[in-house]
Amino acid sequence: MDDKQNQLAGMAFLDFTVRFFTMVKNLYRHENQIRAHSLAFQTLIDLDSLPADRPCMTMSELAENLKITKQQLTKLVNDLEEKQLVERLHDKTNRRLVNISITTEGRMLLEQLKNAMLQTTLGALSGLSDGEIQQLKQALTAITPLIVKMTQNADAVPGLSSSTPDEGMGNDRVCRTLDSLSLGK
Repeated sequence: MDDKQNQLAGMAFLDFTVRFFTMVKNLYRHENQIRAHSLAFQTLIDLDSLPADRPCMTMSELAENLKITKQQLTKLVNDLEEKQLVERLHDKTNRRLVNISITTEGRMLLEQLKNAMLQTTLGALSGLSDGEIQQLKQALTAITPLIVKMTQNADAVPGLSSSTPDEGMGNDRVCRTLDSLSLGK
């Protein structure tokens, strides 16, 4: 693809991103301890997506993953710990290492917030026809692997996070939801 095509694709993606983030900010304004579009929410998503055999991250890993400084993370973790959503765990072999783990309360809050977001999404989708829901499902199915691929290249771009966008809610869950909504009409 030539530079002009890359420029046009980049502008189209930026336009979509701005519209999408505006929609997310407006749709998911749930009254809760944390907002769906906040750094605290992303922290809980990242911690909740860790494998069972390694259920925590060091402060340094989490700061790098969120692309914030350790000082910013300290304040964020203090706030989340005060709300009992995360906990600090000192490494047994090296007390200087501090691991962060999501608590049961944090998982429950995250699940409640995801469910509230899903209900809001279903409400927004209710105004679409079956054909439009299918079109949206096809578009999401097509764009997700492309965004994952773009995200994998994020380490080469300063300021971009390398966490994959299909963690957390999951594209499969979104498509199953769209299927059930379409079939339910």
